Amino acid sequence: MIMNRKLLNHVLRILLVYLGTALLLFLFVQDSEAKPQLRTVKCDESKMIEVFVRPNFSTIINFPIKPDNVVLGGKNQFAIEYIKNDIALTALSSNSKTNLFVYLFGRRCGFQLMASTQSHDNLILVRDPEETKINVPFK
Repeated sequence: MIMNRKLLNHVLRILLVYLGTALLLFLFVQDSEAKPQLRTVKCDESKMIEVFVRPNFSTIINFPIKPDNVVLGGKNQFAIEYIKNDIALTALSSNSKTNLFVYLFGRRCGFQLMASTQSHDNLILVRDPEETKINVPFK
């Protein structure tokens, strides 16, 4: 009887440890999925910025000003919408891939768009690399 009680207590402790671990793992996964994937990038004419778009979901690329012109490479690969300073992109298939060029600040920003079910961007903030520089007038 005492041996059965010790065995039962031991089994209950192991069960509680597994349940607690499973609960923590569940909460961690839920918390990581709830956070939007926000990324800030600099518009650099010499580099293409990779953008991962989840199929059937939108990815927003935000610019500090409304883009002057936008050129989408494969028009049948991604749907595109213009909303003020934002460009909303949706991958039309799970293997969509093309490029996108956005003209602003008198320069060109290049993007490599790729559909991805694994890692994806929800919101990309594009910033001017010159905005952090301070102009000091010389006398």
